[in-house]
Amino acid sequence: MVEKIRCLIVDDDDMSRKMLEMLVQQVKSLQLVASCNNPLQAREVLTTQPIDLLFLDMEMPDLSGLELLKSLANYPEVIIASAKEQYALQAFDFEVTDYLLKPVVLDRFLKAVDRVEKRLAQEKDSYTTPESVFVKANNQIVGIRLADITWIEAYGDYVNIYTEKDRFIVHSTMKGIENKMPRDQFIRVHRSFIVRFDRIQAIEDTVVIIGKKLIPIGESYRPELMRRLNLL
Repeated sequence: MVEKIRCLIVDDDDMSRKMLEMLVQQVKSLQLVASCNNPLQAREVLTTQPIDLLFLDMEMPDLSGLELLKSLANYPEVIIASAKEQYALQAFDFEVTDYLLKPVVLDRFLKAVDRVEKRLAQEKDSYTTPESVFVKANNQIVGIRLADITWIEAYGDYVNIYTEKDRFIVHSTMKGIENKMPRDQFIRVHRSFIVRFDRIQAIEDTVVIIGKKLIPIGESYRPELMRRLNLL
């Protein structure tokens, strides 16, 4: 039996929410877990139940769609459904899978769902143990010791995983890889970079230094980096 994609809808507009519910019900690969009219209720669902795909409005009371994502340590695949185009660039900084304009039509909805299915399939090509991550690279499954990884870099539809001696090109998203990495060992410092804590040699202004590599620190990632550093 094929596993269904567990979905959560978050939209304060009743008509838009009902329309998304109808669209989800028309796709056999999707399973609607919950449909919320406010982001605080949705946050409770996201932190207590397994969700694979979040359909998210942008402008809502209490928390905006992006503020909801910022409040979560990890979040699933995200499809934005908004009446306004102006938030698209900000949304893609959060690696959302797609951005749909309301009213959402079926053919565009199906294209977005197809993108989600492909991204989820990529993420299943990697898994971790307490000591290693196993990834599909160069048409084979490769085991990489977590302790050997220095940094990870976005590379189009792929990511580069760097060790001191090798580079592994993996077909995955940064968010997918980030979710696989132990949070006590790795941290996202930029939309394009994840680093291993114990490989950081210094931090100067807006960069992390690992050997001869200068890795930029994204403004939105700096507060979490500074919070998690063990400063004396």
